[in-house]
Amino acid sequence: MLSRKSPTILLLAVVGATALVSQPVVRAVDPPSDKGIVFVVGGVGGWDILGPASQWELPRVGIHHEVRDFVWTHGFGQPFKDLQDTPHLRRKADELAEEIRKIKKKDPQRPIYLIGKSGGAGLVLLATERLPADTLDRIILLSAAVSPGYDLRPALRATWGEIVSFYSDNDQFVLNWGTTHFGTTDRIYGPSAGLHGFALPDKLTPEDRLLYRRLIQIPWTSAMIAEGYFGSHAGTSLPSFVGWEVAPWLRP
Repeated sequence: MLSRKSPTILLLAVVGATALVSQPVVRAVDPPSDKGIVFVVGGVGGWDILGPASQWELPRVGIHHEVRDFVWTHGFGQPFKDLQDTPHLRRKADELAEEIRKIKKKDPQRPIYLIGKSGGAGLVLLATERLPADTLDRIILLSAAVSPGYDLRPALRATWGEIVSFYSDNDQFVLNWGTTHFGTTDRIYGPSAGLHGFALPDKLTPEDRLLYRRLIQIPWTSAMIAEGYFGSHAGTSLPSFVGWEVAPWLRP
């Protein structure tokens, strides 16, 4: 038998259930993604494994940017042509710069990082000279086959972050003997910046000195042997080197 309060209780129950059903579904909104793009520009000759190594290793160590392997060489087994064909190098630098401009036009806030190895470091630096100021988040140079006196000011202006350059005194065969006989990508015959590091230009203005404070040069050390990198030219393309040394510079 229903009490006098039963209709009231039933009414409240129906209203309550209706209210619950009619509430809009509130879904969590994902925060803005900070997923960027990493352009990897390997060395001469078409045999550098840096691109595939980066695409495999970087996600494995928690770097979830899109990794693009920018292929620029004349094909497999033509290292001297890659090194010495300056018009080709400039065309490819134009292509890379244009890709970056398109990305920034579509999404101005998307982070962009550049990694350049050996001759690819020269291409990366040429591409940055075609970009507006503060376009890039960071530039990473590995075993750079450019002259030690290469003017980095345009590249430093193109990135609001640092230029991080890894070099090794042990890279004698390629970055000493090789570039002394066949030249660097900027057509200087002598040791490369990837051997002993970049030299600061003479007569820097105070503004230029501030720019060069964002150049970080990291020498090879014996501790890197644990990563399989003994200081030779090929070592900076190894997945282990990319994971231990390069990956930390791809975080904000």
